[in-house]
Amino acid sequence: MRQKKQIPWRSVLLALPAAAVGAALGYWGMSWADRLGGGDPLKTAGLLLAGLALAALAYFLQVTVHEGGHLVCGLLTGYRPLSFRIGRVLLVKLDGRWRVRSLHIPGTGGQCLMSPPPQEHPPYRLYHLGGGLANLLLAALALPLCLWTQLLPLQVFCGMLAVFGLWMAAANLIPMKSGGIGNDGYNAKYLGKDPLAQRCLSAQLWMNASLLEGYSLADMPKEWFALPQGADLGNPMIAGTAMQAASRLIALGELEEADGAVRALLARDDLLGLYRLELAGEAIYCALVLGRRREAERLYTPEVRRYWKQTLKYYPSRVRQAYAWALLAEGDRAEGEKLRRLFEKVAARSPYTGELAGERRLLDRADQAFRASSTQDGRAEPPAQKVEKI
Repeated sequence: MRQKKQIPWRSVLLALPAAAVGAALGYWGMSWADRLGGGDPLKTAGLLLAGLALAALAYFLQVTVHEGGHLVCGLLTGYRPLSFRIGRVLLVKLDGRWRVRSLHIPGTGGQCLMSPPPQEHPPYRLYHLGGGLANLLLAALALPLCLWTQLLPLQVFCGMLAVFGLWMAAANLIPMKSGGIGNDGYNAKYLGKDPLAQRCLSAQLWMNASLLEGYSLADMPKEWFALPQGADLGNPMIAGTAMQAASRLIALGELEEADGAVRALLARDDLLGLYRLELAGEAIYCALVLGRRREAERLYTPEVRRYWKQTLKYYPSRVRQAYAWALLAEGDRAEGEKLRRLFEKVAARSPYTGELAGERRLLDRADQAFRASSTQDGRAEPPAQKVEKI
């Protein structure tokens, strides 16, 4: 019997707001260009470029307002602000003062991180819903101005603000999952039904706060990383805690145990793509330092190389992984020295000062493994074939 084909309603639901945004922007842009261009192709093209600039500004403003909504609602429920990022510009509180840093998380336009109040069940709903509600509020303010003003550029800009706001509000407030990750509305609705996921989210935010305060993962309470037997690692929040537990083992220098934990997570089919890329880097480092170069070569895929290239200038741990690859896979001491210098530059800009001492110890451990391999009478295996530089 032929199986009935199911309609991917969630994908349809995600596509509809995006289609509405495209249609609205197309209408406003072409309407503006048609009314002011007067049939002159050059003038029309210039107006279309101006329309694109207004669209970019409107989108940037709604992203900023979204993260600001999380900030305000977090403050209202007892959260402590840690960092505020739009694009790659990060505003972070270090030593009691707000400082500007640079950070890139592929696939994200911004992020507001806050530390929940130190209680067993911190409030979470308003903090999660704040971003979408702020988008909705700005859209509600922009729409009447769009309808009432006679100034066409302002009309178009306010129309774009309203469209982007409605789209971002729908995409964040309507409970749904995309790529296995729940949006703000999904978390606000279902997080309370999963106490373990709620605890894991709070613990990860507390870990982030401790890293900004100069502590290492190795210094943090062990119970923050503890998971019960049979925990649902298909849940990204629970899997995130399992990843941090593996990172804590690496920070403690317990590479054999960390290697086993990382490989167990990588063996799962339900692991998020971003998590898989992060874990692959640690698996490569562990495999190289523990003398399993062939395994590291298998893990060093083109996708991992692209990810390293995107994030190398922002994360000391990524430079450390690339350093181990340069020394222990390619035998390239000159490249290793260049990466050592890059590490110090990245470390000077990193907001997470608590991890730096441990990362330097891990760099030294890669050095020790390289010297040990160099003193052997010849190599059991030839160096890896060089690939495109990161």
